[in-house]
Amino acid sequence: MGQIEERVSALQQEAETFKKYLSDLPVEAWSQPSACDRWTVADVICHVGSQGFAVSITRGLQGTVAPPEGRPPVEQHNEDEFAEQIAQRAFATKEQIGDELLPWFFKNLDESIAIFGTIGPDQWDMPCYWPPGPEPVSTLLDMRIAELAMHAWDIYSQLEPDYHLSEGTVGALIDTVPRAVRRAFRSDPDLAVPITYRLNISSPAAVGFDIVLAQEGAQIGPASTDNADVIFTCDGETYVLVMYGRLTPDAAMADGRLTFEGDSALAAGFGQRFKGG
Repeated sequence: MGQIEERVSALQQEAETFKKYLSDLPVEAWSQPSACDRWTVADVICHVGSQGFAVSITRGLQGTVAPPEGRPPVEQHNEDEFAEQIAQRAFATKEQIGDELLPWFFKNLDESIAIFGTIGPDQWDMPCYWPPGPEPVSTLLDMRIAELAMHAWDIYSQLEPDYHLSEGTVGALIDTVPRAVRRAFRSDPDLAVPITYRLNISSPAAVGFDIVLAQEGAQIGPASTDNADVIFTCDGETYVLVMYGRLTPDAAMADGRLTFEGDSALAAGFGQRFKGG
């Protein structure tokens, strides 16, 4: 089984597990806070169900990367405005759906997963609309896994304290971290000298990345042989939770989940430079 097939299988499994969990969840739990600031459990469900993966991929397979109706053109994309639009769409959807939340969510989630079963071998690289810029179908697969897994974590982590991300979803989330990095850090004209943070990940596979913060923003790539200002070490789950803004670097270091070598002030400054997540 190749990586694509493994990830489609991981997505299907993640979705079925999440659906069963939500089906067994008492309705009163929907109003409880999630790990997302300002969002209840119901708000998270509405967000995950209204992301438009199936529409974007269907249009991409037809040869268009133009935005679907109601979605912004790529050239108008702004990260801060995008985050607020996402939140407002989730709130509005919750009001519209009302008591039919779970049937609506299950239908939309199933459609966003079924589309990947229709992709031919020569179609995975076809570009599709996404607000920050077109992405190939294969990337949207990883993003669908990442969005589902991370937002499921936002619910599970508040209701099931011992919950952990599955190994299969951690792998997909690691591959989508560059997108999260772009959203987490903004340009900083006061940063006179670039700072290189190396993150060495121990599992599910040993891999390293360099995040370079500079005046124009953040860049991420494979770990180089050059010296880094700070070297962090952690497992894959900790890495994605930190980079997706669910776990602060300070909290991860305090818990021993994230260790570092190098300048302690710069290590502390890594978390302080987060603007999004």
